[in-house]
Amino acid sequence: MPDRTVSLEVEQALANDALRGLENNFVPLAVAAAITFHQAHGSIKTIVTREDYDDALGMAAAALSRLVPVYQLKNPQEGRVALDVDLTQRRFARGATELRGGNQPAARDLSIRYGDLQSALSLIKRAGVTFTFALSPASPHAAVDLGQTTPTPRR
Repeated sequence: MPDRTVSLEVEQALANDALRGLENNFVPLAVAAAITFHQAHGSIKTIVTREDYDDALGMAAAALSRLVPVYQLKNPQEGRVALDVDLTQRRFARGATELRGGNQPAARDLSIRYGDLQSALSLIKRAGVTFTFALSPASPHAAVDLGQTTPTPRR
């Protein structure tokens, strides 16, 4: 059985490496969501379940989709096309690698423009948006914050 936990410190390093390795002006949505999450979340000394991390990336992708266009590459000859992201009908899944729901097949190969990522990050930071995990010891999937000696339940 594979390890179902992730270290945010490792995931942040992977996202930063992926962003540095880009050769065009489009950023895969999963990378953009990870960069957004880590810059807004703050603490990297946390271990969470893979499912919680994937959900957090989905929420970050949803926030990005409200601020900037999301593109899909269906056919390389046609190039990227902007998607109509209706979050009342669809949701980002699998770590922001898919847009699912509605009566449409899952959209994959999602991206945003690098410049749009920079402006969205600026807006998110100015607005004070943060992404956090519940640190409740009662939850079987509680995040473990390695920066605290004991988890503090949310009230």
